[in-house]
Amino acid sequence: MEAPSPSLIAVILAAGTSSRMGKNKMLLRLGGESMVRRVTRSVLGAGLEQVWVVVGRDSTQVGTEVADLGVRLVENPRYAQGMGTSFRAAVEAFPKDLEAAMFVLGDQPFLTAGMYQAVLEAYRIHRPPLVIAQFGGVKAPPHIFRRDLFAYLGQNKDEGAKKVVAQHKAEAIVVELPESALFDIDTPEEYRRALERIAGGE
Repeated sequence: MEAPSPSLIAVILAAGTSSRMGKNKMLLRLGGESMVRRVTRSVLGAGLEQVWVVVGRDSTQVGTEVADLGVRLVENPRYAQGMGTSFRAAVEAFPKDLEAAMFVLGDQPFLTAGMYQAVLEAYRIHRPPLVIAQFGGVKAPPHIFRRDLFAYLGQNKDEGAKKVVAQHKAEAIVVELPESALFDIDTPEEYRRALERIAGGE
């Protein structure tokens, strides 16, 4: 007998080109481990049944970084065309009865398991079409999308889910997270600042 499908999974988007960094930021070392491994461990700490990692650039190396963590790798061969292709790669692989999915950026190393849990808890209590994280005044992933929104994700290959979030924000539950956790790493300067934060104990 096959195991029942999970009702909610997390998808870590780790397939991008890292063009502004000049090298694959998923493989950058942070506190003795790669960024993709650090983020994946935090997501796993939230207690989800399944965590998926969408890989593209350097997919073998990125996959190796998380191979022992029990995650599922989803290959996105079109990753160079934009983030929307990673959303589509995940959605097209979803079980047909999947209830909802939490999408996570692979370059947000200061989000903790507790923060992901807060977003998940908001969904489990209210079951809205959309849960949005807000850091101070900025709305940013992680976001949870209910199944009825899956078809709209990744329709524009160049962008992620901004349009879907904008169109459904009136139906969304917003979860406030610490502003300091919103720290994407896109450039060498941001990487240097991240290393300083970690050296300082974060």
